[in-house]
Amino acid sequence: MKKNSLILFIIVAVLGIAIIFIKKYNNNDKPVRYAYVPTALVDAPSAISEDEFKKKGINAKPFSTGIETVQALIGGATDVATLAEMPFMLASLKRDDLRIVAVISTAKSLGMVVDSDKGIENVSDLAGKSVGFPKGTSAQYVYETLLDSYDVKDKVKAVNLTPPNLQSSINRGDVDAIVVWQPFLEKIIQSNPERFSLVKNSDDVLRVVYFVVTTESYLKKNPEGVKKILKILADSDKKIKSGDVETLRILCQKNNVNLETMKKVLPMFDYEVKIDSTIIDTFKKLSIWAAANGLADKKIIDRDWRHFIYPNLLKEVAPENVKY
Repeated sequence: MKKNSLILFIIVAVLGIAIIFIKKYNNNDKPVRYAYVPTALVDAPSAISEDEFKKKGINAKPFSTGIETVQALIGGATDVATLAEMPFMLASLKRDDLRIVAVISTAKSLGMVVDSDKGIENVSDLAGKSVGFPKGTSAQYVYETLLDSYDVKDKVKAVNLTPPNLQSSINRGDVDAIVVWQPFLEKIIQSNPERFSLVKNSDDVLRVVYFVVTTESYLKKNPEGVKKILKILADSDKKIKSGDVETLRILCQKNNVNLETMKKVLPMFDYEVKIDSTIIDTFKKLSIWAAANGLADKKIIDRDWRHFIYPNLLKEVAPENVKY
């Protein structure tokens, strides 16, 4: 009887261990799903890494904005996503389990372009006009900050448009101005420089901070998969900084711009996989704005943003880049 009980115990123990290993194997064996924005130059490291993602078993899927990538993350359609500070802040109001594992770039790459054919030269001329921008993104912050500074926000019609639709909309005259990021800004200006111009200092309103984000549960489930992504992005950052010819060619192709334009706008970007105080400083700035504009409760101003930062994986990949 005792012998039978011992055999049964051993069988149950072996099965238990086998189940644990099978679960662990299955979790790590599934391709990491990665959502990114190839037409935003803040996400250039992802755009030039598509072949490397495939080699490493990462299922990379392109989206148009960070609003779309974070929705995919929250909805369970992806495991890891790239997005900027504004979509992250808004999403974090509903989901406390989002985690920033790295910054991949920062840039003063957002601005406002106006249509001089409509008699617009500056923000003050926008009263009674319409402005297109992708709502819920960093462009919304720039839009509202600029209009508030000239006290014309209540006199302007806001039109929600995706970046790919902005150029055609302003060309047709459907909107009178647009707010978006590079290289869309430069493409619109170059399409008709006599008609379209960048509002002076509009690109100084916000320095975009672009993240790699996942969930707390996925960090526990597959930290090695997330580390793979960070290693690939760190290598890609170096390629961009070096001015590698093939890298520039890929970026030109992805963004449908010529080499001259790409060389003009790339210096606006700081590519480095890192974690530093820029994250918290930016969220503090946005929190004050969000509370003042009714997008969030005033409690957000005192929020401890360190809760959403997970530096451990980057400490393994590039410890010298963790300055937080």
